[in-house]
Amino acid sequence: MKSFSLNSFFSKFPNIDLGNIRLRDLSLRDAENYYKLFADPKVSEHLSDEDVPKSIAAAMEDVKFWGSVFYRKQGVFWAIGNEKDDQLIGTIGFNSWNFHNKRGEISYDLMSEYWGQGIMTKVVTNVMVFAFSKMDMYRIEARTMEGNERSQKLLRKIGFKEEGILKGYRIINGDPKDIALFSLIRPDFSGNLLSK
Repeated sequence: MKSFSLNSFFSKFPNIDLGNIRLRDLSLRDAENYYKLFADPKVSEHLSDEDVPKSIAAAMEDVKFWGSVFYRKQGVFWAIGNEKDDQLIGTIGFNSWNFHNKRGEISYDLMSEYWGQGIMTKVVTNVMVFAFSKMDMYRIEARTMEGNERSQKLLRKIGFKEEGILKGYRIINGDPKDIALFSLIRPDFSGNLLSK
């Protein structure tokens, strides 16, 4: 395997075509759907208050921030675009990437009308393949609120293992909530190859 180069990685945004789904760069045209995504109580009930934009203007600021992560050479964060018109239906990316220790923390969200269709299984699996093969990661972490069974089931399906509970780790709807910490290391991952 050739040596990993951060400069080379950050030279061009890594769009990923998954057939009926496209992982692409976030842009300001996504702000309205980004707001709609997080305005859904089914989505926001498991998120920290700080992660939920309260207006389209706030959503626009969030889109600018997450859309700039790659260009600031700090990580990569994708819009999940649908097949029909490439409209944002969710997001996925690494909200932290420690280059030296080869680890990152993944986060993802999907509009509730697309739940139960296998979209996130496909997206997360392919992003894991990408992270292990193209980003030189060795360890990937995920944090989910206790009680977020849907997300925890997805993580376990892909091969993540629960490492423990972080007590009072996030404030959600004004209350401290416990968070389950999951991780997956490269030798334990048996995901499918990236879709062409």
